[in-house]
Amino acid sequence: PLLGGLASISLLVLLWLGAGAIASDSLSVGDFIALLLYVERLVFPTALLGFTITAYQRGEVSIDRVEHILQEVPKIRDAHHAIPLPKEEVRGWVSAHHLTFTYPGAEAPALQNVEFTIKPGETIALVGPIGAGKSSLANALPRLLDVAPNQLFVDGYDITQIRLRDLRAAIAYVPQESYLFSTTIKNNVRYGNPVAELDEVELAAKQAQIHPEILNFPQQYKTIVGERGITLSGGQRQRTALSRALLVDAPILILDDALSSVDDQTATQILQNLKTGTQRKTVLFITHQMSAAAIADRILVMNQGTIVQQGNHEELLNQGGLYQELWEQHTLEQVLQ
Repeated sequence: PLLGGLASISLLVLLWLGAGAIASDSLSVGDFIALLLYVERLVFPTALLGFTITAYQRGEVSIDRVEHILQEVPKIRDAHHAIPLPKEEVRGWVSAHHLTFTYPGAEAPALQNVEFTIKPGETIALVGPIGAGKSSLANALPRLLDVAPNQLFVDGYDITQIRLRDLRAAIAYVPQESYLFSTTIKNNVRYGNPVAELDEVELAAKQAQIHPEILNFPQQYKTIVGERGITLSGGQRQRTALSRALLVDAPILILDDALSSVDDQTATQILQNLKTGTQRKTVLFITHQMSAAAIADRILVMNQGTIVQQGNHEELLNQGGLYQELWEQHTLEQVLQ
C-alpha cells in the first residue's frame, strides 16, 4: 500500500509542478508529456512491486496456517494394540452400555447412561427435543468424540479398540450441513468411491430421491454445482450428500438430521428405500420429521442426554409420554399447514 501510495503521489506532484512550468513557459507541452510517460514507466513497476510484496505476505500467512493444521496432532488416535476390522466383515451390530460423555468445560453430561442395541440391518429413528443429545450420540459412534472405553460397541468390539480408519470406513456419516465441491454432481457423489460407474451413481441418487431432479438439469450429472453446492436448493444438497454416503456402501449409515430441508413425504420415501434396499444397512436416522420416523423398525426417544422411551410407532403412542407429545405437535403442525 505504501509503494502504491508513493507512486500516486509522485504523479500528482509531477502534474502540479509541470502545470506551473508550462504556465511560465519554462517547459514545453511536448517535453512535459515525454517526462510524464517516463515517470509512469518507472512508477508502474514500483506499484506492481508493492502488490507483489502484499501478495507474498498474505501467502506466507496462509502457508503458516496450513502448516499449523498439518502439524496438529489428533487427540483421538488408535489404541496401542488396535483391532483391524475390515468393512467387508462388519455385520452392523451397534450397542451402548452406560454411555456417558461430558464436553470439556460443561457441567452437565451431554450423554448419560445411554443404553441400546441395534441389530444388523435395522432402521432406527432417534427423536427428541433440541439439545437432547442426539447429535452427540451420532458423533460418538465414529469417534468424533473421545468417549471412554467399554461404552460403545460395533459387532461386539469396543470402538476405542478398533483401528480408527476401519471404524470410520464402516460408518457413513451424513451431517445436516454437508460440503459439496465446485465440480459436477457426478464427481460430488463419487467423492468417497472415485471408481464408481455412472449406473452406480444413478442407483445411489435414486435411493436418495434426487435422480429425477438431476435429469431435469440441462447437463444432468455433468452439472457444475458451484462452491458448497450454491446452485442447488437445501434439499437437493442434502440428498446429493446422502447419495455420496450410499455409494460408499458402508454397513452402518448415520443420518444426523441430514434430511431437515427435505419435505416429509420425500424423507419418508427415502427411509422406505433404505429399509427395503437389496443391501440393507444398519441405519441410525436422527430427525425431527415424525412422519418419517414413524416407519422406522424402532424408535429411540432421547431427552436430557438419555433414552427415555423405545419401541415402534404404535407401541410408543400407546405408552404416552414424550413421544406422544412430539407426535401430537407434528400432527397439529400438519393441520395448520
